[in-house]
Parts: sequence; C-alpha cells; structure tokens
Amino acid sequence: MQVNKINNQNFTSHPITTKEIAQIKDAFKFKKVFLYDVNTTHGLMDQAIRIRKNGIRDGFPIQGADDIIPALKKIKRMLKGRLPKIETVDAHKFTDPEIGLFKNISDIHSEKGTHGAKKIKETIFAKPRYIIEVEPTKEFVPEVYEIRNAMMHNDVIRIEKNEIDVLKYGDGKTGIIFDNKKGLKFFENLKKAGAQIALVYGVAEEHGVKAAVNACKRFKITPIIIEDAVKDAGQKVLKDINDPVYGDVATITTAKLGEIFSHIG
Repeated sequence: MQVNKINNQNFTSHPITTKEIAQIKDAFKFKKVFLYDVNTTHGLMDQAIRIRKNGIRDGFPIQGADDIIPALKKIKRMLKGRLPKIETVDAHKFTDPEIGLFKNISDIHSEKGTHGAKKIKETIFAKPRYIIEVEPTKEFVPEVYEIRNAMMHNDVIRIEKNEIDVLKYGDGKTGIIFDNKKGLKFFENLKKAGAQIALVYGVAEEHGVKAAVNACKRFKITPIIIEDAVKDAGQKVLKDINDPVYGDVATITTAKLGEIFSHIG
C-alpha cells in the first residue's frame, strides 16, 4: 500500500492490480460492474459563473474541470451501452444548507430545473430509466429486481441530491442534515441486485467523489477511481477539505480501461 496523490487530494491508494483487473472482467461478464458518474453538471463543470437577469450568481466553477473533458468523452465512447451507469446530480434550492457553504463564491449552483443542474453533453448516455428525485415527499426508489434489470440492459439510473453526500439530505427549513432514507435504500437495493464494482469519476474529488467512494465502501461495493476523469475543487471552502483519506482505493486510467474492455465482450 502506498500514498498517492491525484490532483490536489492525498489519499491512500494503489494502481490497479492484475487481480483487480481480473475482478473487473469477471464482474463485467455477470453484469456486476457499473460506471458511477458524480456531479458532472453545468453548475460545477462550466468554467464561469452565470449571472442571471436578476443578478443571481449561478454556478460553482471547478477550475480545470474542463481538463477532464477528453477523458469523459473517452469513457462515453468506450462504455456507453456496455456498462450500466449510476449518476448523481445536485438538485438544489436556495434554502439548502449546502448552499450556505459556498456564499463567498456564488448564490447557488445546480439549482433544480435550471441549466446548472443539467448534465454536460459529454456525460449524457441516455434518458435515465429511473430517477430518484431529491424531495423527501417523492418516495420512489427502484426495487432490487428493477435495478438488476437496469444493470442487465446497461441503463442509466439518476439520483438527485442536495448534499455533497448522496446518503445525506439537508432540510432547508431547519438547516439540519440527516440520513437520506432514499439514498440508503437505493444503495441497499443496488448491493442486493448484485453490484460489486463501481468505476467512479466526476467532480469534485475531495467532496462528491470522496463521498461516492465512502458510500460504495459502506455497502461493500468496491470503488475504483478513474484517475484522469476526476478533478478537485482546490479551494478551502469546507472544513473537511483536508480530511485524511477514504481508505485504500484502486486507481485506473481511461487508457487502461480501454485496454481492458477492448479484449472482453
């Protein structure tokens, strides 16, 4: 085990091993590996804050996020229709607790129903088969058999969220952050549906990507980070930005992924 550095985030990691590559191939054969696309929306990926007509500053530009666009295009070209995809997107309201953390940068980012909450074209594979909406009153979570069927057909499942961690929900009225029952139920069902390996990518590395890795680990799904398809925010906007590590994580490049998937299926 060694300490590597991807972009601006130190964590305990290791380059993917021959054994782990064999596990990806085996999981692919039995439809148990999926892409996990984290927050690749205009509100985070675009390189400039949009100023609305009413003066609202819209967006949280992750500087250099455009540098990973070639890798995102490559993932789409190689794996669209070959792997199922879970994607998380921020779907905010102005009252969400998370929004207050970024007031020094903008007024809101990725507001539900606006351009900022839409995915960039490089990460749109297909219309999602299922959407788990952010509002607690919208209780739908796909069942185990529905997730298994979606994985068998290489479908897209989208999870909306209003906190960095998909397993948390921020109450805009009270400011309290609590467990997101729908997020927890989805990951429980995902595991029961047979998911074993998540190929994780997106933004921001020390925020949403880190939370995605932790969510996978919590439910005993092995996360593997696609290292040239993640970007850090690089700004000390949160208290935990320099928290130590996610624990040991394998990393892989898009080039290596291409090599693996050119020889299977």
